[in-house]
Amino acid sequence: MHKKTFICFFLIAHCLFAGAQSYKKLHFNAVVVDTHNDLLTTAIDKGLVIDQDLSGKTHSDLARLKKGGVDVQLFSVWCDGLKADPYAWANREMDTLDAVAKRNPDKIMKVGNTAELLQALKAKKIAAMFGVEGGHMIENSLDKLYHFYRRGARYMTLTWNNSTEWATSALDETTKADSLKHKGLTAFGKQVVQRMNELGMLVDLSHVGEQTFWDAINTSTNPVLVSHSCVYTLCPHRRNLKDDQIKAIAKNGGVIHLNFYSGFVDSSFERRSEIFNSNHKTERDSILKINPEPYFADVFV
Repeated sequence: MHKKTFICFFLIAHCLFAGAQSYKKLHFNAVVVDTHNDLLTTAIDKGLVIDQDLSGKTHSDLARLKKGGVDVQLFSVWCDGLKADPYAWANREMDTLDAVAKRNPDKIMKVGNTAELLQALKAKKIAAMFGVEGGHMIENSLDKLYHFYRRGARYMTLTWNNSTEWATSALDETTKADSLKHKGLTAFGKQVVQRMNELGMLVDLSHVGEQTFWDAINTSTNPVLVSHSCVYTLCPHRRNLKDDQIKAIAKNGGVIHLNFYSGFVDSSFERRSEIFNSNHKTERDSILKINPEPYFADVFV
C-alpha cells in the first residue's frame, strides 16, 4: 500500500474509532430512560424468564438491559381489549417483575419516587417502574387505579387501540367515528385523569384519539407523557402527533418519547405491509388456524 494512502486510511480509521468511543462514552455517562418495554408480556406469552439469557427469543432481558446501559426502565403492563379479566392479567405481569427484582437485588430495584430512583442509580442498579398500557385494565375502578399505583405504576396510557367506556382510542376515533357512543373523555374519564394527577401518576397520551388527547390535556394539571409516538407531519399515521398537539404538550411541560416502529417513521410502510399480507394470505390463514387471535398473525400498533 502506498505510504500516503496508508496514512490517510489510518487517519480515517482513527477518526471513526474516536467517534464511536465518543458516542459510547456519552451514552454510558448519561442517564438512559426507556419508557416502554413489552418484555413482561412477551415473557408470559412465551413462558420465558427475563433474568435468563433470552438472546434470539426477545429483544431484551435483564443482562442485556444492563449491558446496553439502560438506567431506568418502565416495563409496559399490557393486554389487548379482548382479554378476560384484564385487571388480574396486569397483576400477573407485575408479579413477574417483582419476582425478578427479588431474585436480583444487586441488578434491579423497583422505585416509586425520585429519591429511590437516585438511590438505584448510585448503586448502579436498573431503576424499574411499571407503565400500564391501556385504561381498560382498571376495569372502570379508581380503586384499581390506586392499586396499580401502589404496585409501582407511574404512568397509565388512557387507552390502547381499544376504547374504554370513558375514553376513545386513536384507532376507534379514526375507523369507527360514526358508531361511537361518545368521543373523547366522559365525566368519569376526567375523574381518572384528576385522580392520576393527585397520585403523581403520569397521564400517557399515546394511542388516544384526538378528542381524548384534547380533553385530557385540558383536564390535567400536571405535565403529561406521550410514551411512544412520533410526528404526524413526517408520517401521517393516526398514532402520531400533529403539530398543534406537540405544541400543546410543550406548553403543558410534558415530554414525548419516540417510537422506532417502521409504521410511525416511514409513510410507505403500511402500504407495503398490506401488499405483503395480501401476497401471503394463505400462510397467514394457516397461522390463524393455530391461534385465532388476530394479533398472532398481524401487526397492530
